[in-house]
Amino acid sequence: MQLQQEIDQLFIEQQRDWVQLRIAIEQLDYVKVKEFNWGSELKVNVQFNPARIQSVSAKVDKSSIEKRPCFLCSENRPKVQSGISFLDKYIILVNPFPILQKHLTIALHSHVPQRIRRKTGDMLTLAELLPEHIVFYNGPKCGASAPDHFHLQAGLKSPLLMAGENELRSCLVIESSSKQEVEDRFEDVYQYLHSRQPDEEEPLLNLIAFVENNNYVMHIFPRKAHRPKQFYEEGKRQLLVSPGAIDMAGLIITAREEDFNKIKKEDIEDIYSQVSMSII
Repeated sequence: MQLQQEIDQLFIEQQRDWVQLRIAIEQLDYVKVKEFNWGSELKVNVQFNPARIQSVSAKVDKSSIEKRPCFLCSENRPKVQSGISFLDKYIILVNPFPILQKHLTIALHSHVPQRIRRKTGDMLTLAELLPEHIVFYNGPKCGASAPDHFHLQAGLKSPLLMAGENELRSCLVIESSSKQEVEDRFEDVYQYLHSRQPDEEEPLLNLIAFVENNNYVMHIFPRKAHRPKQFYEEGKRQLLVSPGAIDMAGLIITAREEDFNKIKKEDIEDIYSQVSMSII
């Protein structure tokens, strides 16, 4: 059985056996979305998804991480949650708090920190085996709610999430028919970004990978900040937005309805300018 068929079957079985997951997936069809446009070519959508409040507001400092059990380790996952082995070192899981259709979490069996270097080949292999999906990575200081356990995520493709660079934030695009060439070029970019942030264990970044027209495509979003200042404000000035790969691509997730209602074009521009690192 091909991997995509196994995943389709996994979704059927997990929704049958896991009530919370079934409700979350059904509710995804009814989430509120509003669209902002900058001319005819540039679009950003904002999604109101209250199920994401835990992820958006997650405390990811070292002390908080050490105090909580890792929800990606097998012994701490819900008993009803099952998965599919991938490359004999990952488990593919249905994400119980989806923001995309067919939202998956791909967790390494080992409890090791969120570091992408030398794992982009695995990411591209998964994108190749799931041609209808994008595969994405959130760095430990760039949207990952489990920075202590390496994982990727995936969800169904959409033009918005595959759009690449625009004037609101930086995006480096690598595209080739050769998987190895994409890996090699990513390493060059990684070394450059590391030179810009030498004190970081991993340069701040998000990644999206997919296969299109027989080419491997990788979008790299260099970051200079984890969260915008609005995240830390109080009262009416607060916007609880914590950008990850999907937000950087153009789908901003809000977990509170008040944030969804009040966010404006100027806020989106300001948030991107604070968290995106110029690559020129």
